[in-house]
Amino acid sequence: MPLRTRERLVKICEWPTDTVQIDHVALERPHTLILFVPGNPGCVGWYHRMLSSIVKRLGVSYAARGVSYAGHGVGEERVGKDTDLDDTDRDNRFAWTIDGQVRHKIEWIDKIMADFGAVPRLVFITHSIGAHLVQRICLLRKDILNRTFLILHLMPFIRFDPPSVSKKVLLSTIARSPSVAIAFLRTLSKAASWTPNTLIDVLMKYLAKVNDDDGRDLAIKLFRQPRFGRNFLELGLEEIRTIPGKHDDAALRIIGKRCPTNLLFCGGPDQWAPHFHLVELKALQNNGTVPANIRTKYCPELVHDFVVHPGMVGTVVDFCVSSIAAEEQSCIRPRL
Repeated sequence: MPLRTRERLVKICEWPTDTVQIDHVALERPHTLILFVPGNPGCVGWYHRMLSSIVKRLGVSYAARGVSYAGHGVGEERVGKDTDLDDTDRDNRFAWTIDGQVRHKIEWIDKIMADFGAVPRLVFITHSIGAHLVQRICLLRKDILNRTFLILHLMPFIRFDPPSVSKKVLLSTIARSPSVAIAFLRTLSKAASWTPNTLIDVLMKYLAKVNDDDGRDLAIKLFRQPRFGRNFLELGLEEIRTIPGKHDDAALRIIGKRCPTNLLFCGGPDQWAPHFHLVELKALQNNGTVPANIRTKYCPELVHDFVVHPGMVGTVVDFCVSSIAAEEQSCIRPRL
């Protein structure tokens, strides 16, 4: 059955925000709705094909919705004016803080629920820091958690503890003094706006290894916007300052009482979701600290930014589809 994909610009918390809706053409009301929250740099455009593949393989009872971050996208309407960092019609805290992005996603979910009327059950899929945002959402809104059937975290950035001590020290130091990093990135963005597209395209393809043509085009457009660079770094450095260094076992227990969580880890080195995070999570399970319905998988052939490597997306789609199908088969809701 063919799919219908609609891209809409929706005002959420006063920030015009890119969203995507993926439905089976002949079905008006699915029984399960997939909600996708990406990682920073927070643009849902990179994930359209992945979400379409998941919905198509799961069948007519499923649909998907995805959302970008406040302040993340292409154009002044989405990111704000570079010459006016204090926009009077919208609050920069939504773009620059985790609390703001959480509130932004909650308003997005509430809009979707209002559109559906009879609320379907939910499956969350996240990537990177999106995992932390959804974890916070589920703790803040029990009504959303109670509707959630399954949570899938892809390369979850839910704790800041890179495998390299030197990298952790460097990133923490930058996060405590962000002005230099922000000024540097803004300078790069302005320089990029004067650089021919063909040259940036070659650099991204062969040095940054961004193999997806559409993904590379989006990355170039983002990189050319100094204001986007400000939003991206403000939020990224806030993440480093805020994310805990250890697994939030209390949050995992609360969520685990309502629904299972599957986590996919990639090869490395991955400084945001390294393999030893998986090992320590299993140790917490073995001593009973976190519930048994938190499941993990390790795919060493994947990388953190899998979405811009077309050959890797299929493996991630397989993980999502098989996880949802297996949960459908079991239909077990543990009360731990």
